[in-house]
Amino acid sequence: MQKRWKRWIPTIIFACLLGCAGFLPAATSAQEKVIPLTVEITGVERLNAVAAQPPFQKTDTLVFRVNFKVANPNQHLAKIEELNFEVKVEDGTTDKTIVLTGAMPSYVIPASGEMTWSATEPYIYGGVLGSYMLRGIGGEEGVKGVAQKVEKLWQDLGTDQRKFFIEGNYTFTLPDLPQTGIVRQSFQSEFTMPQL
Repeated sequence: MQKRWKRWIPTIIFACLLGCAGFLPAATSAQEKVIPLTVEITGVERLNAVAAQPPFQKTDTLVFRVNFKVANPNQHLAKIEELNFEVKVEDGTTDKTIVLTGAMPSYVIPASGEMTWSATEPYIYGGVLGSYMLRGIGGEEGVKGVAQKVEKLWQDLGTDQRKFFIEGNYTFTLPDLPQTGIVRQSFQSEFTMPQL
């Protein structure tokens, strides 16, 4: 009797191991690759008209909106923790001129899903003038040179003549796969207003 029992011990142990394996998390989920979200700039829009010609007033305002499409290619929902961006235009310096900045609040995107988001901010003539003076963008002509540069920028922006350079970064997590941690990514894009 005891000999028969000993003969079944390996089979019983093997059966127990197989039964317990069903309660363990699948090894593949821990090894899944995290695919970065894709951030696409679908457009930059000027929402108001500008005075036809100078002199411009310090309180004159242009309003721009930048439109984003964010897609989640992962098979799990993704939570964007933060998305920050800057929209710039050429000004003759390597830094360029910032016309719009913003940050998107936290947002959840379903698995293989996407979302759209827009940010709007006023751009004030007097603020540009002050920033150009502080940065010395007028060269040897001083205040007069600054005024001419800002005037040209304002006219170009009001007639959609400048190319926009958009750059930013974002962090996201996959809440269903906490072991993947926080993923940080950056993005860059350029946009030119279509000419009608």
